[in-house]
Amino acid sequence: MRQRPHDRLVPGPLRHGDREGPVGVADRLGHHTVGQRPRGEPHGQRVLPGRTDLEPVRADRHHGVDLRVRCDLRQCDPRGVQDRVGVGVRSTQAVEGRAGHGTGGERAGRRYAAVMATPAELYAAILADPDDLDLRRRYADAIEATDPDHAEVIRIDLAGTRPDRAAALRYRRVVPRLAAPVADLLVDWKVRNGLVELVTMTARTFVDRGAEVFAHLPVRHLTLVDAAGLMPDVAGVAGLGRLVALDLSDNPIGDDGVAALAGSPHLGRLRWLGLANCGVGPAGAEALAASRKLPALRYVELWGNPVEVVAKGVGQDIDGRPVAVEMPPLGRELDERYGPLPWLDIQWGWRLLGVARWDEV
Repeated sequence: MRQRPHDRLVPGPLRHGDREGPVGVADRLGHHTVGQRPRGEPHGQRVLPGRTDLEPVRADRHHGVDLRVRCDLRQCDPRGVQDRVGVGVRSTQAVEGRAGHGTGGERAGRRYAAVMATPAELYAAILADPDDLDLRRRYADAIEATDPDHAEVIRIDLAGTRPDRAAALRYRRVVPRLAAPVADLLVDWKVRNGLVELVTMTARTFVDRGAEVFAHLPVRHLTLVDAAGLMPDVAGVAGLGRLVALDLSDNPIGDDGVAALAGSPHLGRLRWLGLANCGVGPAGAEALAASRKLPALRYVELWGNPVEVVAKGVGQDIDGRPVAVEMPPLGRELDERYGPLPWLDIQWGWRLLGVARWDEV
């Protein structure tokens, strides 16, 4: 067997005769897959090139492939999924330390983390941080050998390109199974960035079993139906902390429901809030404006309510946009008293129909 320096943990370039995929990567790292143990080497141990001691080896099975990798017991402490995949400052330092020394250590650390992270670990990291799209790219690479259709769907979504006929067929094969583990808990769901991000649930199901859904899907946008009378319970669900968008439109929750939501301690990441046709009056609007628990809130959809709060367009230009924008007196008063508040900014009135999609804010 060709000898390699033991500290070269980053795979080299693909050479003639090398294999692709996890097995090929393991070969280029100087590791051995099950069934390729060097002659005379005991099970569970191997001698590293250039060393005389034996180190334990961990065998991981991922998508049908047994991959034996070196595990330094001083650095394999269970510090969480994000540490395993190289997310965060602490894990970056740890990865750099494992990836080699000298110049280029950071780049090598990222390559090392990408190679060593399993699909299951990467997916868990996506659930913990659904906003990190780089994790999805790495997840697509990790599942390429076992689920090429899904890997390609993720890449197409992230690229924002219009799918061709072949890609459309992939979508039809992949999308129906992505929410399968929790499909019976959902009213509807949609895929964005290659994974299920938008779900619709009844408020009661969300309160009782929302944790199951969030444990399987990287939900960022939640639409609730039948929420009247349940807003105090909804506001207490910790899963709200993952959301960037929450749509409660067409639920007659009234001022009390809005006040309960405004007092939730779990909405620190929320940027878009839909309250159209919810029976919101002056008291509800003020509760929302006075809340200090919505630091990221940038847009609130409030059409169809008894009170006018947000900026609105006047007239219509040839392109369909308003010719002028007016700020209702209550909106101006609330902004002066509690603001400046991004969701009361006059800019929203200049939009076509005054409506902004959740992924635009």
